[in-house]
Amino acid sequence: MKKLILLFSVGFAFFMAKAQEPIFTEYFETASIGGDLEGYNDWHVSPKSSEANGVSPKIAEGALFYTGYAGSDIGNVAVLDSAVGATSSTQRISTKIVTFGNDTLKAVVGEKIYAACIANISSHSYRSYRDFFTYEGSKTSSMTRGRIFAKVSTDGSELFIAVTKNSSSEFVESTSIPGLMLYPDVNHLFVLVYETIDGSNNDKITLYIDPDLTKTESEQTNKLVAIDTQSDYSASAGLGINLRQRGIGAQVGGIRVGKSWDAVLLGETNVLNIPNINSPIWTNGKNIMTRQGGTIKVFNMAGAELISTQTDGCLSTNLTKGLYIIRFKGNDGTTVISKISLN
Repeated sequence: MKKLILLFSVGFAFFMAKAQEPIFTEYFETASIGGDLEGYNDWHVSPKSSEANGVSPKIAEGALFYTGYAGSDIGNVAVLDSAVGATSSTQRISTKIVTFGNDTLKAVVGEKIYAACIANISSHSYRSYRDFFTYEGSKTSSMTRGRIFAKVSTDGSELFIAVTKNSSSEFVESTSIPGLMLYPDVNHLFVLVYETIDGSNNDKITLYIDPDLTKTESEQTNKLVAIDTQSDYSASAGLGINLRQRGIGAQVGGIRVGKSWDAVLLGETNVLNIPNINSPIWTNGKNIMTRQGGTIKVFNMAGAELISTQTDGCLSTNLTKGLYIIRFKGNDGTTVISKISLN
């Protein structure tokens, strides 16, 4: 009996911890359409003078969609202008320090930081690699690590992505991934991972491109690992994220930052069939259960929408046994995206 009680207690504590895992989100939901990104929600221009040229990114109406992603189809977008930063005299970094309540994001040995965003990169972007999304480790200057670069082919028909830890030349490119073809003017999901490793100048940067969210992190194949050796973030540095204008035109939205793949990509309540007190979605046979009424959409794992309807808390379905993606918007305005299993 003691063993049973212990197992229950450990399991309950685990699911409570998962449900309470802090997530930073930036969906630009309340930003003024057509207004500046900087000045909204503590976004600010870089204090480094050489990165404070040009003009702030603007906010545009409308959200970006990526099947199964917890930050999909929510809020508005920040618009990076391809004309800004084409030369060094106009390049600009816009910074947001990441906080979870009163706690600033920090690099901890043995942990990973995940920053995900949906980006739609314009075919009018620069034809050589320029970075547009990075981590930031300084509040008084700029210390970028984990730099996502993009460029567009000469004829504007193909998109190429690269990553470095901080180098502007030692690119690990998307062309190294067999069979991966990327295109501009299409929504792409990027997941930038900073892994803190004990020692000096050895922290690891990994970039996942258009991950298959029906698979685990370890099963992903569209990934790049930076190879350049650079200094690491200190344990005391309060970290943030940058949107950088250097000639890459893009709409960026659905930003989520946290400490685990499942929490950032799938939503912190992504628990299969566990009707605990913190789960807003669970299943009972072929019924999809929610803790309040609202609008529910059901997608198969290929991304096809199967159901779009209102629910009062119990949606009866005739769906076949298998895994599904649920997008639920409650009457209180809360949006949850979760993966469920129907029996």
